[in-house]
Amino acid sequence: MIRDIDLWSCHQILEPSFGNGSFLIAIIERLKECGHSNEEIHDYFSTRIYGNEINEALFDEFREAYRQHIGVEPPDSLANGDFFRANYLKGQFDFIIGNPPFGGTFDREIEDILDATYGRWRGRKLKKETYSFFVARCLDWLGTDGTLKFICSDTFLTISTMSGLRRRLMDQCENSISKLSYFSDEVTIPTLVLTSVKRSSNLVFIDSKPISHESIEVTQNLSWAICEETRKYFQGPLVGDYLLASSGMTTGNNELFIKEIIDGNTLLETYSYAYENEPITLQGEIARARLGKIPRRKVKEIEELQSKGATRKVLRTEKLSQPYEVKLPNPYYKLYNKARSERFYASPKYAIYWANNGEAVLTYKKSGPWYLHGVGGAKFFEKEGLTWSLVSTRFTVRYLPAGYILDSGAPIGILREKIDRDELFFMIGWLNTSLARKILKTVINHTRNIHVCHIHFGLERNRNKLLPS
Repeated sequence: MIRDIDLWSCHQILEPSFGNGSFLIAIIERLKECGHSNEEIHDYFSTRIYGNEINEALFDEFREAYRQHIGVEPPDSLANGDFFRANYLKGQFDFIIGNPPFGGTFDREIEDILDATYGRWRGRKLKKETYSFFVARCLDWLGTDGTLKFICSDTFLTISTMSGLRRRLMDQCENSISKLSYFSDEVTIPTLVLTSVKRSSNLVFIDSKPISHESIEVTQNLSWAICEETRKYFQGPLVGDYLLASSGMTTGNNELFIKEIIDGNTLLETYSYAYENEPITLQGEIARARLGKIPRRKVKEIEELQSKGATRKVLRTEKLSQPYEVKLPNPYYKLYNKARSERFYASPKYAIYWANNGEAVLTYKKSGPWYLHGVGGAKFFEKEGLTWSLVSTRFTVRYLPAGYILDSGAPIGILREKIDRDELFFMIGWLNTSLARKILKTVINHTRNIHVCHIHFGLERNRNKLLPS
């Protein structure tokens, strides 16, 4: 990546997450190959190169490496600090390079500020994680015709949570992707180099092959893996025109509520369930709150409730010394849809304790941490539809009869109003074909996760063209 650039044409270079200095040491070695002295190289770094590394141990490794190569301390422009607290000028850099962290989180003190600044672009959300926000922030600091060159995972091409970032890159840059044949012994997933030049373009280049923005736009996820062969499946009616899809619910503790079905109609109950009232306290509410923060207005409400001795209903469970058998069907239990590997159809394997419309589960969730409070997919509970495993190397679609409560790991698709019921069975067949799987795993979502939005791809109405010969 360093050899691809003319270092002397770059007036200012940024490495926003330099770790132990892999890129920076490569620049030193390149300059030495060109015959420059240590003094000249140090002057080059002092006047042209900026960077941040938040990890102190990695920064110390870089500092020692710089000393060994140049004989002096690195310049102040290379700092041990948080990139998202750095203060550079917009348009300052004509080259930004690096390997920023993928999937990381932020300092809680500035997390919401960063999300407000970089979290959306032209109506699309940018995932609140380090790689996405690193790129967005760097685009602000990249000058006209400047180049950003980052290492990234191949999931970047299609993953829906990065569609907002792809949208911004398409709006602001000419983009190209090249695949790395080798990155490191530790990293086994395919790795790419993203090169974005800040100028107008209507093409994205994947290993030098152009893809038009027009082709990319036909996919809901703005996929950079679309091609002429697969583009036709995104024109005309979509699966999403026939199905409504939803994820399911996280119980917070499956051991307490989920029971495996034995011999088709029996389960073993290992817990007892009871309710009691627990005092509402400010300390308890802070412990449950997102990021441990509660708005001032809400603090006053809680303090008032606490002063009045208000309480909240909580669930108390006790493991039974003598579990007992329950025969199904039983009014206290519902069938529960968890991820399965079977295709087309599978007999029920799990049930959930669901007395009084799930009172135990819902009470447990509501009195727990903030992320448990919601009930995903509640409107879809007990509906007939199709289902699949959220995380799988294959797309395993099967029929889901009415009557199931839904787990977050096994989403559901139900027919929209006025759609003939036969369409459900046709789509179970279509989605299990190798062609559907190819489209899904190459264009829609090149990861192991198959979210509800990922089944909204083309559904040609001529069935003879869709079914395998």
